Amino acid sequence: MHFKILKLPSEPLPAYFEKHADKIVWALIIAYTVFFSAYTINMHYTFRTYAWDLGILTQSLWTTLNSDKTMYSTLEVHYGNPTGNFLGVHFSPILFAVLPIYALYQSPETLLVFQSFVLAVAALPLYWIARDKLQNKLYALAFSTAYLLNPAIHGVNTFDFHLEIFTPVFILFAFYYIDKGKWLKAIPFIALELTTLEFAPIIVLSLGFYFFLKKLGEVVSNRENKFKSVKKLAPPVMLMLVSVFSFYLAVHVIQTINPLKTGGPPGVWSYWGSNIFEVANNVIRNPAEAITTMITPLEKPYFIIFLLGSALFLPLLAPIELIISLPWIIAALLSDYAPYYQPYYQYSAFVVGQISVAAIYGFRRLFSTYNAENNGRKQKKVLLALLIGDLLLFATISPVGIPAFTQRTLRPYSISSVFDQNHVEKLHKAISLLPANASVATIWDIFPHVCQRLDAYFLDQYFSEHPGDYPAEYILVDMKSPCLTLRIYGPTPYEVLLGLMKSGKYGVIASLDGVMLLQKGYHGSPRYYEPQKDTFNHNYMIPLTGKITWDYTSPSKKVIISNLDNSIGIVWYGPYKYFAPGTYTATFRIKTTNETGTLLLDVARGRYDVSEEQVILIANRTIYLKDFKHTNDWEDFSLSFKIDLPARLEFRGTLLSNNTQIVLDCVIVEQLNP
Repeated sequence: MHFKILKLPSEPLPAYFEKHADKIVWALIIAYTVFFSAYTINMHYTFRTYAWDLGILTQSLWTTLNSDKTMYSTLEVHYGNPTGNFLGVHFSPILFAVLPIYALYQSPETLLVFQSFVLAVAALPLYWIARDKLQNKLYALAFSTAYLLNPAIHGVNTFDFHLEIFTPVFILFAFYYIDKGKWLKAIPFIALELTTLEFAPIIVLSLGFYFFLKKLGEVVSNRENKFKSVKKLAPPVMLMLVSVFSFYLAVHVIQTINPLKTGGPPGVWSYWGSNIFEVANNVIRNPAEAITTMITPLEKPYFIIFLLGSALFLPLLAPIELIISLPWIIAALLSDYAPYYQPYYQYSAFVVGQISVAAIYGFRRLFSTYNAENNGRKQKKVLLALLIGDLLLFATISPVGIPAFTQRTLRPYSISSVFDQNHVEKLHKAISLLPANASVATIWDIFPHVCQRLDAYFLDQYFSEHPGDYPAEYILVDMKSPCLTLRIYGPTPYEVLLGLMKSGKYGVIASLDGVMLLQKGYHGSPRYYEPQKDTFNHNYMIPLTGKITWDYTSPSKKVIISNLDNSIGIVWYGPYKYFAPGTYTATFRIKTTNETGTLLLDVARGRYDVSEEQVILIANRTIYLKDFKHTNDWEDFSLSFKIDLPARLEFRGTLLSNNTQIVLDCVIVEQLNP
């Protein structure tokens, strides 16, 4: 039997990469697509995707295929879009092109895989542009690799599904073909870009303006006759005119579908005016204030540094090519909406492709004045620095780098890969209890898992004020989700849940580790029950008169210890976590260094409404330190309590005597029955 041995290439690696660059770029695209598809599907499975926008877009596509409604979603029906048609909020006919892909396998996961591919395949036209401009496939491969390593792209990719993802690929393909003079091949990509979002025409306008300036420069430098001048300048002028028309068409379509949508810019620019003309006029007439707005807060200049730094600041050497990036950069910096100028949202997709093009031109310009004999080595050093820099950014800043293995939050929603797998399974079990076509109202991070039905709703203010108007038979919430208290339009889902449970119209049919499934008209004990159990150590409990210190007898290696010299008062409190109704025990694992003194342990809940005190004591126990069997040994002290409604709880330890030292390892809270 003969085995084929894998041989390393005999030629130098740079030569090998350059020789096979056309295949390698596809390999990189496929590798990126596979990795981010798997990663984002895992994010979705572990409830790190959200109603806005994966949920709203999935529901819009599902209702188009499976109901008599078109691009319909319930999320904004009562908040400025009464028709429920997504096109009444954003001009995005591109969704009809996405529809056949989604139809192949109707699931949010299909959109996540598709998104990963769309973002990755933009590396192909970027590779072509660099190959033609630099006349070197190896250099072109370096720029396409840098694009795929860019944390801004990863931020877009790991945040739900958004229509901004199409801008890099469509603009880069259009740029490539226009630059080659192949306008007929560019037109499909321009047309597709114009159907993505209402801001797209402004980006296309800047693309037309760039090529107008470029062709104008050629006309002037070559002193061409009128016929040749018109022939060169007419296409980019037409492109700009089409962009203006497309913008007005987009606004008109949105207003026709949704009369409540005004013609002005979104509220994030309302400071500057009520419509786009007022905004432009006020910005031009108040340049000092505009500049101040564009550099404050500090996140705005950081955003620019981040975008340019990921390209080694090479775009600064190509100011003309940067024109294509300016529309969104200016718009973002003039706004007061933080996600516009933060790198972990979808909006970075509006500029990353164009900045990559400017980096290619900047790189070429950097070496245009050098002696050609010495250029090769210097060019490779710059490209190596570019790739090393992007690798460092990938490791330290990218949402799939080191931050993914911490509890760090880069957005209002965690991108951490640290999660409770057992709790995730309880959530999926609760979802499986829902009948296929049942109506359900839920919270932000559960919505994408139940949105493939006509009657899936966000648990919002309108629901609480008019529960009879909603056909929602079920309510599904998660006491452990940060989205339980995330305020969108009015009261938080938690506040709405309290109101509905107080009304008696809904009963709990399942209580699974804090996951609650309620059914309208149900009375009785939960049919499905698994106790909620949590352990809170120094990472969750908050020291007041105490402090956090090292203790290697603790499983977490850190504890909260009281101040021996000034010990009277609350030593610790928190963690302000939410619990489902039921009977519980709270076990405090503590030790003491002396035998004299008194410790008060208590459990308190937050108020259910404004008529109550801020904190309601529901259980307490006095511990005399002489009751400890041994000093410096961990002992457990428990107290039982009951809550009839979902509640935010804190577990406090208060020393009632001086010259006393108490140490807390953790508080273990376990549900005994629902």
